Amino acid sequence: MDSVLKSISINSILLDHENPRLAFSKIEQGIKKWSQETLSEQIISSLTFHNLLTSIKENGIMDPIWIHDLGNKEYLVIEGNMRVTALKYLLKNKIKSASGIDNTIVQAHIISKNTSKLDIQIHKAVLQTGKTPWGPFNEASHIYELFWKQKLSVSAIANMLGKSFSYIDNEIDNFKFYKEFIEFTKKKNLPLDPTKYSFFKDAPANVRQKLLNTKIQREKFFKLITPNKNGITRLPNVSLKGGLRTFSKFIIDDKYLALFLKNERLTIDEVYSKFLERNSLSTKSWLTKIPSITNGLKKLTKKEKEKIIADRNLNMSIKQLAAELNKLYK
Repeated sequence: MDSVLKSISINSILLDHENPRLAFSKIEQGIKKWSQETLSEQIISSLTFHNLLTSIKENGIMDPIWIHDLGNKEYLVIEGNMRVTALKYLLKNKIKSASGIDNTIVQAHIISKNTSKLDIQIHKAVLQTGKTPWGPFNEASHIYELFWKQKLSVSAIANMLGKSFSYIDNEIDNFKFYKEFIEFTKKKNLPLDPTKYSFFKDAPANVRQKLLNTKIQREKFFKLITPNKNGITRLPNVSLKGGLRTFSKFIIDDKYLALFLKNERLTIDEVYSKFLERNSLSTKSWLTKIPSITNGLKKLTKKEKEKIIADRNLNMSIKQLAAELNKLYK
């Protein structure tokens, strides 16, 4: 994207209320658009702000920020919200920086005022490469917006972010599920928790198939990852023993899934033990990967299929798999 590098007065720069890093905070507080003052307070309250403030006070701004020319000598931050906030904070509180550092101006890449909002949103994602991650929830929020609001195709978003087609496709679904989960938690007067997003992002294929395909299924899942009437969360974590990973090992059998959902006194470990006692195939852990492989194969793009076929080792492995599957069904 074309830009011009210049020194700009810090007082002419507005903070970006659509910064993907702030996506969860905006949803949590039910805010559609922050005022500049409220947005500044939100950034100042973050855990990393004061470490950055100390660094800027001692060394100044090391990397130029990116801003969008709004006309009338006003600019909107595209990348650098926290750095701009730090400079404004130092000026407002009359805190002097190290000798030779001028906090009233900042080096900035200025993007033309004729640039479309879509191009700005895309550039935000491009500028993110190599910087502190937005976090799983905020990244998914940005992908969701690019798909639904900016009308980019899944393949375009995948190419732009350097992610696979299936990754982007799943993230769009995951964020939709989490938005439903937010409404569910509000009805139950429960606090919103961005870490719960991992239950959707990291859900194994068989969990997605059994409990995320329909709205009725998802409500059952929501109840499992929030406290019940006894204050017990039946799916307490994603990867630890007794959590989502263990749960995914027995829900391949509808009987044990129904048993777990019906009897709230049973723990995941207890149902899994019953499952192991009755099901000798459960010791063959590779079987649980079949739904994931099947789902992955379904979502391959034409280009990805061509790459697999061109890879000699992968091609041979898949042919061997096909031969074994034919033997199984004979």
